[in-house]
Amino acid sequence: MLNSLRIVGFKSLAMKAPVELAPLTVLFGPNAVGKSNFIDAVQVFSRLASERTLADALSEPVRGRALETFSLPAGGLPALLEQERATFVLEATIERSTRRMLYKAEVAVSPRTGRLSVSDEFLAQLTGKRTVLGDPRLEVVDGQIRVRRRKRGKPLFEHLGQAFTQLSDRRFTGRDYDVIEQAREELSSWKAYYLDPRMAMRSARGPEEVSDIGPSGERIGPFLFRLKGQEPKAYDSVRRIFKTLVPSVQDLAVDVDPKRGVIDIDIIQRGTPFSARVASEGTLRVLALACVACNPWGGSLVAIEEPENGVHPRRIELIARMLLSLSTDEPGPRQVLVTSHSPVFCGAVSRLANEQPDSIALYRVGLSKGSTELVRFQPSGPLFQDVELREALTTPSEEQVFDALARRGLLDE
Repeated sequence: MLNSLRIVGFKSLAMKAPVELAPLTVLFGPNAVGKSNFIDAVQVFSRLASERTLADALSEPVRGRALETFSLPAGGLPALLEQERATFVLEATIERSTRRMLYKAEVAVSPRTGRLSVSDEFLAQLTGKRTVLGDPRLEVVDGQIRVRRRKRGKPLFEHLGQAFTQLSDRRFTGRDYDVIEQAREELSSWKAYYLDPRMAMRSARGPEEVSDIGPSGERIGPFLFRLKGQEPKAYDSVRRIFKTLVPSVQDLAVDVDPKRGVIDIDIIQRGTPFSARVASEGTLRVLALACVACNPWGGSLVAIEEPENGVHPRRIELIARMLLSLSTDEPGPRQVLVTSHSPVFCGAVSRLANEQPDSIALYRVGLSKGSTELVRFQPSGPLFQDVELREALTTPSEEQVFDALARRGLLDE
């Protein structure tokens, strides 16, 4: 689980204090305020632990070029290119099994050459009060990274400024490096989704041994085909959730076309099978969410960008409840982080938060002095909830447009 996260210097994020996350955390606000940058940061943090190099960690599916992950100065990209050095810091408290840990990584870039390096790295086990327990397992000492084993003995010293994190180094595995290994396993298991039902989810693919639908949903066919063959109960759960969220769907069929060798997904409505290639974007998005919710090989955290896009408003509350169930139900709940700019979705989550306040955190996202700011959202009460959500989801200019449309009778009150 990701308990808290502090991000400094990554895209538009410059947090003075860490953000505390719940089993279900929703970041909401108008467009272009940096909600997606938070998910990007979570994905980069995960990839720093799993990829062989920093360049790999900052490559696709992370959006933008590596240099563009660093915050821009007042002069924009030209000013950044004139700098000798730029850095970003990701720092989190995480849990794996019963162990709580603090991990921090600082990544530096030389804008003139594009060289990426690790300029600071720290990992320690924490007590219940979040103080460091014993000696840190990774820390910078005298310009080198000290790597401590579990047993008392001479630590290893690695060069600072390498193009990969020590956490990603598979040499540090086994009982002697149990804290390092658990931190690596936890971060590596996180998944981020930027679902693309317009193109990626309609692409033809053959059978593959995949454990996930892919960041854009591009592997949904191979995933469902493997699920059907190896985990039939989970496959039936996908079908059941899909039919619940889209009542017009009677069933789902997944098979390999014997002539082309690609996987066909058929959605059955009124007794007639229709290829998923002609399904609506909202229908495919719901199918992808059902796959994420029922994935038996999934990790401990899933981050989803705007899960409500293209979905009928009457089904959005069910999606909110499904995501809450995913984050709280036993066995094996998964932490869920989502972004949204939908008043319907945020309203549904806010009502659920009234029922389960310890399971849900809502953050209002906006801009302050050019940087993304996250503020814990606490509505004044049910009577003011919808008004406050609307204000949080619009910029002042958008609010003026909405008011003008309402005065002209073009919006329903």
